Amino acid sequence: MVVKHVFLKGRNGWGIFYRIEDCLVYFTLYSVLVRQMHLCVLAFSIMFNHTHSLFKIIAGGKISDFQRRMESCFAREYNTEYKRTGPVFNCPFGQSDKKGIKNIISAIAYNANNPVAGRMCKKAEENRWTLLAYYNNPNPFSKKLVKRESRHVMRDALKIVDLYYSKGKHLGYAVLRRIYAHLDMEEKRQMTDYIICKYNFLSYEDLIEIFGSFDKALETISNIAGNEYELEDEYGDHSNYQKMLSLSRQMGFEGPNFENLSSRQIRRISSAFYVKFNPKTDQIRKFLHLSVPRK
Repeated sequence: MVVKHVFLKGRNGWGIFYRIEDCLVYFTLYSVLVRQMHLCVLAFSIMFNHTHSLFKIIAGGKISDFQRRMESCFAREYNTEYKRTGPVFNCPFGQSDKKGIKNIISAIAYNANNPVAGRMCKKAEENRWTLLAYYNNPNPFSKKLVKRESRHVMRDALKIVDLYYSKGKHLGYAVLRRIYAHLDMEEKRQMTDYIICKYNFLSYEDLIEIFGSFDKALETISNIAGNEYELEDEYGDHSNYQKMLSLSRQMGFEGPNFENLSSRQIRRISSAFYVKFNPKTDQIRKFLHLSVPRK
């Protein structure tokens, strides 16, 4: 078996996934394309300003075509939603091939442990976007969903998800607004789990074949961080981005169009970040979409 690690980073290192909707649009689009192109995904993670994927390599060069389509479609959705122009991701994407069972296991662990290394959780399965929590569990981050006991608005929203999935369509920003519009907080958590479970593309069968069992996969991932020296990466403290997002919302700034703010507003937000939790200057630059300093 040969696998390909694909690393996709935001333009200039800028943040991309400020809202759950950003993640869901990316995730469902990814899912639709994976199924259309018959790809096999062994690991996946969404971070604030980059994503990781691990594909089982198949003949025909489909992965490069997949990335081209994925980046183009997501940029179109993202730019329409936020009234932006230009690429969302750096180009070209990073990639690294791995051969041999030890290197493949290390690559799986590296991908899955990104949120752990980013101090967003203690175990990979505690982060929803590694998809590990969804093995034989449709509601890992919410109360059990019983459709017949759900409110009418919840059942209607679930039907929209089912319809789009059955037609091989991803969930764009507009339809997500319809889906979540009348749901309460617990229903929104249930809906997020439902969407991820419905569109889930992670190949648990291949993970079980590689590790011997799913429990063994989780144990191995927990015990090793994995190494990927061929790709530029930034572990750092990604929990700072979550703190900055919470504080900026309290101040009335949602993102991601921070580059449209005045210099005075930027200074005000930056000062608040430094006072509250003193993140690295480069993290503030990425969060607020500031230019890369000239060397």
